[in-house]
Amino acid sequence: MRRARIGRLAAGVAVAVVLLLAVPLRAEAHARLMGVLPAPSSTVAAPLSQVLLQFNEPIDRSLFRAEVDTDNGTGLSGDPVFQTERTVVLRLKPGIAGVLTISWLAIGTDAHPVQGQFVVGIRTAADASSLAGNLSLAVQRSGSFESGAGSGWLTGAIEAGRSAEIVLLYATLGVLMVGALALWRRARPLPAGPGASLAFPRTAVVTPPGALDRASRTLLVTGGLSLVVTPVIFWFEASRITELIPGVGIDRILFSTIGAVAAAKTVLWAAVVAVTLVTTRRRADARPVGGLLLGLSVLGGGLVVAFVAGTHAGTGSASPSLVYIPMMAAHVVLGALWAGGLIALLLVVFPSGDAAEIWPAVTRFSRVMTFSLLPLVAAGALLLLRLLNNLNALWCTTYGLVAGFKVTAVLVAMVIGLVNNRFVAAHRRDEELPDTARRMMRRSGPTIATLQRFITLEAVILLGVLVLAAVLGETQLPPLFNGRVLPGDAAQDLNGVTPGLFGSGCQ
Repeated sequence: MRRARIGRLAAGVAVAVVLLLAVPLRAEAHARLMGVLPAPSSTVAAPLSQVLLQFNEPIDRSLFRAEVDTDNGTGLSGDPVFQTERTVVLRLKPGIAGVLTISWLAIGTDAHPVQGQFVVGIRTAADASSLAGNLSLAVQRSGSFESGAGSGWLTGAIEAGRSAEIVLLYATLGVLMVGALALWRRARPLPAGPGASLAFPRTAVVTPPGALDRASRTLLVTGGLSLVVTPVIFWFEASRITELIPGVGIDRILFSTIGAVAAAKTVLWAAVVAVTLVTTRRRADARPVGGLLLGLSVLGGGLVVAFVAGTHAGTGSASPSLVYIPMMAAHVVLGALWAGGLIALLLVVFPSGDAAEIWPAVTRFSRVMTFSLLPLVAAGALLLLRLLNNLNALWCTTYGLVAGFKVTAVLVAMVIGLVNNRFVAAHRRDEELPDTARRMMRRSGPTIATLQRFITLEAVILLGVLVLAAVLGETQLPPLFNGRVLPGDAAQDLNGVTPGLFGSGCQ
């Protein structure tokens, strides 16, 4: 009874940790302009007193930077003013005219920096004839309207860290889910001992010999490496911000949303390692571990929530959030079942070399994936289309091109997965034949070695997909801005705004 209480207490503590650390997490990511007034590359009659920028999500006020350059120096009068958490006003000096170059740097509360630049012409009676030519030259010299910011080596380091984070997370979830599908088996209630409760009968978790030991070692490795990777990623992200905005210290970023997310992930990974160690010790003493396995599953769910909080869809870049955030969570879980499940099969199941253990585990995994693959692909396709904003972005933007490579790799993995599925089906047909018929067959079904080679190939391709997913997470999303000015009463403040030069398509 005391052991059962300890198991339930561990599961309860895990649930409490997840609720306290994971559920409140929500970070905004990759700020994008929704509207600009006056419109980029347009001309407006003097006088012009301000420029308005409207973003798709809240902006960190203390980390926002903007400049307005003219032929006579800065045209900005005072610091940027936030009308709301999404709308910023840049007040201009009185009497300003000519071509203005507006540069801005915005950082969402997840610390992903985005920068941009555009030009606006202020027309007076004296320079109306020359303004159009000057504006065209300025447009050609101006930088990207909206792009990611930060040095290349820091962005590359963050992408590498994110790749490791995703692989470790998926491997952990894969071990837990494959274990639940094919390894962990709850035995019948143990004989009642002194003080046993009928409401909570004692049970034991039965696994194939050595499988739980290999699973525990895998979880310890993935959890331990994640405890190192998570702070390193935070350090790189903080360094990128301090590089872009001098004077902002690490302590300022530590107490921001990015610091909270990193801290929550670190605590969750530490809990995974601790619970795995306790599970290993209890197994060595031949004590039940069912409650601890439940606790590990709950912690895995918390890691999914914390991970989704920093993705494009999970941060509000795809709306409505009530639809796309659960869809992203389901996509992560099903993706972890596929990619992480293959890793778990290779690290936990195949090393036994026992056909009686390997084939049933692979068969159960294949059955589940047969029904899981369709919702996985459908969720991914819907999320991609929502984040791209328009089909042109699929071939006109870096995000779209990387997404295209990812989709292609997934299709290749699906073909190999179909081959593996056929192997499993062939083995099942052979198992159903009488012994005499199997002895008379000239060739037997697929061997374990062949199956392992194809599963390894499928897993390697999916690891490449995970790397591309990490690159996508650090790639700036396609712009939302379509050339129109801000909606509402703000557009009535300025008359005479002419259509701008800001183009469409790939421009």
